[in-house]
Amino acid sequence: MKTSKSRTRGQAAIWMLGTLAASAAVMYAVFNTGQVIVGKERAVNAADAAALAGATAEARLLNLMAYANRGVMANEVFLAQLLSMESWVQYLGNTSEHIEILLDVISLIPGAAAFAQPAAQVMDKIAMVADKAHSGIQKGINVYIPVLEGVKTGLKAAEGAIRLGGGLLAEDAARHMVSANRTDFNGRYDPGVAVADTNLVKEATFVKNNAAWMKFTKLYSGNERGDAKYILEQSLDNFTANRPGRGWLNLSVWIAGMEKKGGSKLQGYDRWESEDTLEMWERCGPKKCYQPIGWGRSNADQNGSSGSKWSPGRAAQSWARSDGGTHSRWSGVPALYDVADKSPAAREELGLDFIVAVARAGANDFSTTKLAMDNVASTSVAGSADLPLKQQAGQNAAFGKARVFFERPRRGLSNDFTAAGLWRPDQAKEYGSLYSPYWQARLRDLTVVEKGALLTAMGITPDKAAYTPGGQL
Repeated sequence: MKTSKSRTRGQAAIWMLGTLAASAAVMYAVFNTGQVIVGKERAVNAADAAALAGATAEARLLNLMAYANRGVMANEVFLAQLLSMESWVQYLGNTSEHIEILLDVISLIPGAAAFAQPAAQVMDKIAMVADKAHSGIQKGINVYIPVLEGVKTGLKAAEGAIRLGGGLLAEDAARHMVSANRTDFNGRYDPGVAVADTNLVKEATFVKNNAAWMKFTKLYSGNERGDAKYILEQSLDNFTANRPGRGWLNLSVWIAGMEKKGGSKLQGYDRWESEDTLEMWERCGPKKCYQPIGWGRSNADQNGSSGSKWSPGRAAQSWARSDGGTHSRWSGVPALYDVADKSPAAREELGLDFIVAVARAGANDFSTTKLAMDNVASTSVAGSADLPLKQQAGQNAAFGKARVFFERPRRGLSNDFTAAGLWRPDQAKEYGSLYSPYWQARLRDLTVVEKGALLTAMGITPDKAAYTPGGQL
């Protein structure tokens, strides 16, 4: 049976219209999906950049506090060096003066004047120069101590301000970074992403960040200054810390000899003592009998006390204590900020986290709805092109997290090729403190608990926290 051509005419047009409608629907869906993905990438990039910016700001502030602490300790070491110089110069003057007296006596011996008198004149010149130097150093120390105390007070106040305002500075850095991810070009403005600012989100991000920042450091004062004292003592040079005699100053034969002692001690936390003595000894039966030749002493504390008598407590040590210079108004080992948790358990993972939550309203996505491509009435013969985006809470949300951590470059690290000048000579691993400026920041993933709490705070179903990567939704 033959089919009439008039009855089959127009079937291709119907199939073509149906295909075009399906293609348009697929095109709308692909376009909208692509715009959602772009919006999500923008949100994730902004969150990561903001978190890293905030953590980097905190790391730089910790490094600034470390430099301030180092500056204070350097000034304290300089004071100890000045006290050592005062003690040693006084000792040199006393020794030269007493040797001069001895040479004057020797010059009375027939035939000894030819060498004794010139030597006595040399000792006299040395004693005069030493006395002038001693007077100058004394005056210098009395001027330096108030300056040192002013520096300590100022730097401690500055560190306190950094600690109080550091969290706000980090938040400001994060917000500026989010703003930098918003498009503003040639008069066209895209609202883009913004920091999520609801009360619940603030509580889980910036309030939490600031609390962690405040808890991370503390001021160590009073009897808690043990670490500062240890670092101060370990920073002394050999002359300041210990200066025993060498060569003829420690000459020893069986019947007689000489003994030189000297060095600096930090008594407790609040007094420097520096002392030098030179003694001559001879055998008195089974024991040694000591005679003082020279001595010097310099002390610094709050009240200008004469300090304690050093061991072994012979005449030289007694004269040094009674004749030594004293300096007041030194407040002792400085009270400095350092990390709060110094327990062994915390040393390996020492650091703090900075978390940011950002959101990009779904209405800002360049979708078919925004292009008015779906404004076809549902009663139209062509049907409706309305393909609305289904986004939870009507937004693209993303979270970023960065870790502030301490790491000094070490020899042998496979991924470190540029920091050879920063290697420790002993190759030991150095743990975090506010005495070394090696704080830095890097991105890290959020935990499932953190993501779940943030999702809930933003009005998004928290069940996605278990399988969404990083800070993405």
